[in-house]
Amino acid sequence: MSKNIFCIILCFIFIGCANNKVIQDELILPNQDLKNYESNSFSIDSSTSMALKEHFLKVFFSAWNNKKYKIYTDYINTYLENPGFGENNQPNSKEFINDLIVQANFNNARAVNKNAIVINSSDVRLLPTNKPRFYNPLKAGEGFPFDYLQNSYIYAYTPIKISHFSLNLDWTFIESSSFSGFVKSKDIAIISDEDIKTLKNAKDYISPKKDKIPLIKDNEFIEYARVGMIFAVSSEDELHYEIIAFKKDSFAKMIKIKVLKNDFFKLGDSFSSTDIAKVANYLIGEKYGWGGYFGNRDCSALLKDIFANFGVFLERNSQSQIRQKDYLKNDNFVDLSKLNAKEKINYIKTNAIAFGTLLALKGHIVLYIGEFNDELLILHDLWGIKTYVNNEEGRLVLGKVVITPIDVGKNLSNVKEEDIILNKIYGMRNLF
Repeated sequence: MSKNIFCIILCFIFIGCANNKVIQDELILPNQDLKNYESNSFSIDSSTSMALKEHFLKVFFSAWNNKKYKIYTDYINTYLENPGFGENNQPNSKEFINDLIVQANFNNARAVNKNAIVINSSDVRLLPTNKPRFYNPLKAGEGFPFDYLQNSYIYAYTPIKISHFSLNLDWTFIESSSFSGFVKSKDIAIISDEDIKTLKNAKDYISPKKDKIPLIKDNEFIEYARVGMIFAVSSEDELHYEIIAFKKDSFAKMIKIKVLKNDFFKLGDSFSSTDIAKVANYLIGEKYGWGGYFGNRDCSALLKDIFANFGVFLERNSQSQIRQKDYLKNDNFVDLSKLNAKEKINYIKTNAIAFGTLLALKGHIVLYIGEFNDELLILHDLWGIKTYVNNEEGRLVLGKVVITPIDVGKNLSNVKEEDIILNKIYGMRNLF
């Protein structure tokens, strides 16, 4: 198997002895092209794909139903006790956090209760601010980009329910099918019942095969279409789909945009592991984004978006993804926590499905892509690998979507055995 060798140089400065100590190790990664690992591990027929589509759309549009989920605000007390650090790596004040809580206006939760739609892809925040709340930035694995006020990133044309507005009206607390939080008020608009009906009754829905497809209307840029976004189709010809989009007005204003058919996958069509590999391949090397920071993906968002293209609904959080039931309400979770490394490898080899199995560890989730040259390979959006030098914890940062062996880092002298992904995996879930 062709391999790329990445030399990672870690520099640790020990102030006490006024010397620089350089540790150099070789992190060996497989070829980063999924074309080398495509397999015919499964194929989903049209009837099953249509059932998946029906379930997906039911969840996707669920924010416009009257079902209400609990609005969690338990984190507020934690934030007051520990305001964290700001963008200047200095401690936030309790007054800063308290002002945000007052602005959040949670006493008026669901006072508005209006159906709306996202106009521009946006950050979803736990409090009404773009300012960060980092933990101690001097601690390995904390500080940038781990802003604990960042809840997620939400794509344009996602159905939402408006709960209420911040006191200054510049932020809106919204609920979607997967998460809730504050978005900038300028990025959403109330939608009419007629437009909701049009979207729900569309004959077809499509999703992009790759990221960053510009949507243009009358020589005006409207939005980027990205893997994981869902578009209702209003009409089609031999080469194009005409999709439904929206612009900001006093209400959401419907517009229609032509896109090339070859750039999109139609929900409900049959698909296979090879199709999933092709979509995922476009995302190799994409930068890591905690909670969707800068519009990038984290580990769970990567998998959620890849499978959304095929009408397979995944929850937003990694630990929810591994535990959730499938569209038939089957519980496919398998507990691997009591197995040793060798037993895990044997079980995964025997029971996992290439491009159709999720593996989870605490705080992280990966997609199994198969066995090659006696190695089990996984695809994931990985921030970094925990390291130790002279008992000082650090990180070997990759910060991107990457293909690695399941035991990545085992050859590194500064990585402890218990910190290797394989040894931390506790659960497995076959999607198909």
